[in-house]
Amino acid sequence: MKAVAIILAAGEARRMGYPKAILEHEGGRSFLQSLASTFGKAGCSVIGVIGKEAEAVREQHPAIHLVENERWQDSQLGSVKAGLEAAFEDGADVVLLHPVDMPSLRATTLKSLIKAMGDSVEAIRPEFENAAGFPIILSRGAAERIRDRDSGETTLEGAIKAMQVRRIPVKDPGVVVNINTPETYERLFGSAPKLAPPPKRRGKKEGTPVGTSAGAPMEAASEGISGK
Repeated sequence: MKAVAIILAAGEARRMGYPKAILEHEGGRSFLQSLASTFGKAGCSVIGVIGKEAEAVREQHPAIHLVENERWQDSQLGSVKAGLEAAFEDGADVVLLHPVDMPSLRATTLKSLIKAMGDSVEAIRPEFENAAGFPIILSRGAAERIRDRDSGETTLEGAIKAMQVRRIPVKDPGVVVNINTPETYERLFGSAPKLAPPPKRRGKKEGTPVGTSAGAPMEAASEGISGK
């Protein structure tokens, strides 16, 4: 079973002031780099969907497979569909959808969620203390239905309403912690938002099981989705 993670990183990030994909998470890694590493450790291929400030994000992440949604302003669901097309081309059997501003989840959590996907399950999402979290994990068939639908929906949440989504309690607060404002960033990291340092030119791709997973402190609660 091939699992492909789609990291949604196309949004404008007006409140944060910087593209969230290139904000520093921990250990000199950007939000997007941390997520690519974590998903890679869980055995996933990784695709990032970019839009606003696409060139800056590409420059920071030369080793990550990135697809651009040129109409990123239209809707979050448009970015989801762009990622799904790339995932299908990559031979995905299972797709994981995750916003870039939630970089602190654990690889062990992802492994357990992927393992829970059976032949009769079309969608799974984690929950922490009864709050729905991310990633949303879709079977190939469910993902194809989202790709093909044209019902006027603009958000991922709207698109999955009609699905049978199995919620799985986890002990990982990273599934709900959303770092989408300067205030939240400063609470977690003790400084104003800052960009990750320029990338080192490494031969090994981000999104493969290398290094250790970075995880921010978890005292903030979820503040919604903002990555398109």
